[in-house]
Amino acid sequence: MSINAETERIFSILALESGIEYPDFESAPDEPLLIEVQNIREEDLRKISQHFEIDLDDLRDLQDLDERPRLKVEDRFTMIVLRVPVNLEVVDREYSTYPIGIFTNGRDIVILRHQRIPLRKERLMRKIRLCTTAAEVIYSLWEVLINSFEHMLDVIEATINSMEDSIFTEIYPSQLDRFFQLSRDAVFMEAALKANMKVLRRLKRLSSIGRMILDEDRLEDLEVDLQQQLELSAIYRDLIENAMNAYDSIVSHNLNKVMKTLTSISLVVMVPTLIASLYGMNVGLPLQNEPFAFVILVALSLIITAPLLVYLRIKNLV
Repeated sequence: MSINAETERIFSILALESGIEYPDFESAPDEPLLIEVQNIREEDLRKISQHFEIDLDDLRDLQDLDERPRLKVEDRFTMIVLRVPVNLEVVDREYSTYPIGIFTNGRDIVILRHQRIPLRKERLMRKIRLCTTAAEVIYSLWEVLINSFEHMLDVIEATINSMEDSIFTEIYPSQLDRFFQLSRDAVFMEAALKANMKVLRRLKRLSSIGRMILDEDRLEDLEVDLQQQLELSAIYRDLIENAMNAYDSIVSHNLNKVMKTLTSISLVVMVPTLIASLYGMNVGLPLQNEPFAFVILVALSLIITAPLLVYLRIKNLV
């Protein structure tokens, strides 16, 4: 396996039966192989196309990040395209899910992906490399996909919980952009799960793909697990929508409280301001020759504003 630390590129050639890894196709034996490619490149696709006689255009479809899940069965190979979630803990990202491709002739199997699949149980990824048949790899990869969605849905739930405090205390919507992103993630994840479910159910309807016989019971178990994640994604999407509505209401409520407080303060300050404005006029006024006029006016202002302030405090307006 060759891994570039900067680009996270992986090109792995593994013999399924022996578990031995080989650096290239020339040194690999004539036995079932597992090919894993991460960070897909054109030269990798050409090598795979030439060695396994897979249509190059079908391989290139995986370079499109908007590729939809589908199942394509041909004489030489079977193509399965699914969508897996990206790491939702990374805020600065363009996509919520991306495609992963599986190509098999019933004997060998090729897995193409753009980046590392986020998992809570990393052992599931290692389990793929312990499989001895292409069918076992497909079952294990479905388990990886389901666990990935489960993990990212938990991230969505944890994010919502962590934002609850700010929802009830903030006046201005500083977290609103995060809510929009979560809502977008939940919608795209639910759409990906529904599309993946269609592919899985079509696999169930097929007795075999190529030379590979499918275990209907295992596919049934996978369908149950996938359905659970689909239901969870719908629940979290509704929770996010409800939280956004509550957030808008609370922000409006807090803003109204601030405006009410400012209005009350302006009423309290208005009386002293009016008295000071009147006695700032250059005309004859009462008490203008009185030496204690300033003290009298200040006392008068306090006498008027103090009861008003007490009243507003009783009414919980300031």
